[in-house]
Amino acid sequence: MLLNELLSKKRVVLIVILCLFVSILFSQIRDWEQLFQAIDRPVVDMKDSSIGLLFALPGNGGGLAYFTEQDSLNIYSIATNLGAVSIVPDDVNNRIFCAFGCGSYSDGLYEFDVTTQEFELIDWYFYPHFLKKLSSGFYYGYGYNMDGGLLHSANGEEWTEIDFFNNKDVTDIEENGDGKLFISAGNEIYLENEGSYTFLTTPSLIKDIYVRDYPNDDEIYIASGGGSYSDAIYRVEYENNEITGLTYICGLFQPNKIYEYENYLVVGCIDYFSNLFLVEPEENGQVQEIGEELGIEGAYCFDLAPINTPNFMVGTDIGVFLATNLTSTDDQQIETVSFVDLSNYPNPFNPSTTINFSIKNDSNVELSIYNLKGQKIKTLAHNDFTKGPHSIVWNGDDESGKSVSSGIYYYKLKINGKTEAVKKCLLLK
Repeated sequence: MLLNELLSKKRVVLIVILCLFVSILFSQIRDWEQLFQAIDRPVVDMKDSSIGLLFALPGNGGGLAYFTEQDSLNIYSIATNLGAVSIVPDDVNNRIFCAFGCGSYSDGLYEFDVTTQEFELIDWYFYPHFLKKLSSGFYYGYGYNMDGGLLHSANGEEWTEIDFFNNKDVTDIEENGDGKLFISAGNEIYLENEGSYTFLTTPSLIKDIYVRDYPNDDEIYIASGGGSYSDAIYRVEYENNEITGLTYICGLFQPNKIYEYENYLVVGCIDYFSNLFLVEPEENGQVQEIGEELGIEGAYCFDLAPINTPNFMVGTDIGVFLATNLTSTDDQQIETVSFVDLSNYPNPFNPSTTINFSIKNDSNVELSIYNLKGQKIKTLAHNDFTKGPHSIVWNGDDESGKSVSSGIYYYKLKINGKTEAVKKCLLLK
């Protein structure tokens, strides 16, 4: 693939469509394709613009990046040790707003002139989280340990603090089809109504808000978690301009970003054990791990590629990947990814828990326990099973029979060598 030679939006469309046509012709469409070979490092944000795709590259040597010539990735930054956190283009005025830093004295909001390729400081704001453009204007959220805030600009010229969020760690903002703002700060989710706010406290830090327009009314989902047993995906229930509750969708460790593919949510996690999942958007929805073969240790952002087939692009710790064909076709009938039932009870537990699973066909099954470092500590089963329900007890021990310490553990179910589900359990002593 020559996808890293993209110079403009039109070129992206032409090259990707050509590649897909060749793949279809030879009946070898691949589920995953690494794009932009020049980007082999973390990508924490990406946005489409009039000059092509823009990338936010964090850390040393990072910055605002985009392709300016064939095979030429240009990276623009304030300093070599100051990476970009988030970006948003303003195509009308030929500029890009950039959030730089992660706790340094140079952290702040900057404006990049595409013509002169120079930065201008708007102001210093420590620990930036996001930049977004919504129908009501541009927004910039920042903060750490309850020292932060939320800025707004109607047109990008004048930025002002929204006083209500002063001294709050604002992590994300989205709006529904009615223009109502949903804002996350710490572990609280806020709903705006004509300048006033109602809120609900969630079990843990909110990392992302996602608006799903389905089927006619907007559904609001949040990724809540900072590395604890309460990490999960929730749907925010709201009515008459008030948040009325949370619906538990599924538990995932360190969920970071939410997107959508076909009729499923796509969840990216910052966890070197497992990182990408398809999730049924319903209470206690089934979970399917995807992209295990990519070898990534974190999923940071999503976007849609301009091709005429269901897809998404995901920015990871080692670059950008394009996902297509996550459902298979047979005589033009789409067969969705198959889910399996997997659960354990009790949870939390001490000293033992029963893991229950059900399979649709006679299969070779491997059920294993992993710790938070992604290390396998015990294989509970690895042999042939008949179709139907099964139960296996884990006594909270490792392969040698030694009791393990209290904490979060994962149990992974593989069927015929393919990972079908991963769940977590909590051992309390």
